[in-house]
Amino acid sequence: MTEGYIAIALDDQRYLDLAANMALSIKRIDTRPVSVVVNKAIQVPKAYVAIFDHIIVAHDDPTIRGAMNKARLFEFTPYDRTMYIDADCFLFNSRIEFFWRKFAGRSFAVEGHRQSTGPVFACSLGQKDAAALCAQFNIPYLTVFNAGVMYFERCDATKKIFEEVLDLYRGTHRDVISYRYKHEGEYADEPFFAVALARAGIAPHESPASLRLQVTTPNIIDGIFDLDLGEVQVVKQLPNGKHDVWAGAFGHFCGLAPMDIYFSLADRLRTNHGLPPMNRAHFQPVVLTATQHQEST
Repeated sequence: MTEGYIAIALDDQRYLDLAANMALSIKRIDTRPVSVVVNKAIQVPKAYVAIFDHIIVAHDDPTIRGAMNKARLFEFTPYDRTMYIDADCFLFNSRIEFFWRKFAGRSFAVEGHRQSTGPVFACSLGQKDAAALCAQFNIPYLTVFNAGVMYFERCDATKKIFEEVLDLYRGTHRDVISYRYKHEGEYADEPFFAVALARAGIAPHESPASLRLQVTTPNIIDGIFDLDLGEVQVVKQLPNGKHDVWAGAFGHFCGLAPMDIYFSLADRLRTNHGLPPMNRAHFQPVVLTATQHQEST
């Protein structure tokens, strides 16, 4: 049974740079292959060809933009067991092996929480009401998670989940479920997955704060990001004013924030591989999560 990591880098060359950085972080620690999905708009430099084990050229679907292309992952992946990773993530340590073993045999697995009331998937670009969505689709809860890391296996059950996500996106309830995202014509992907997974009876994996699959950077007030020590640990500012400490395997630099830390780590990975540093002028951080809202835990 084949297994490996996959990232998406469509339409914008900068995503390929980020995906290359992510792949370099994985290859320091894990021997599993890393694939990247590109389209005809992306030029893959020769130096990047050696980084990725598979470069998958996807056909363009004019009805889907940006993050919603994650709904096509079942079509993209070359693996029987797949760990999808957002391009703005770094793997810090071998704790990822725990999750490969923990998720084995599951059709689909994500890290998060169940939610049936209150604002959900809230960020500076929009939010939804959990109770309204649960009532609309007659489900007891939403499978709330950050889609920066998702695990799935090649089977009929998984295929049906991805088909359900696409059906929800293309259906009449698109604006009921989600909201317009970072680019024109793009929608936030997580709400569609939240409904589809809940309807399939798939609850999220609820990790202890000290052993997370991914540590996201929104709402942090302090942190350690050390590739040598294999440590990613952050202090989160909670909506109630209290603090929480998260540690885990992947660091997910949502919106590339904090930018100074991200680029410092990226440039180190690139230098060790003989690549030029990132051009910081081409990137601007985007703050996606507001502190007054509950994050996916």
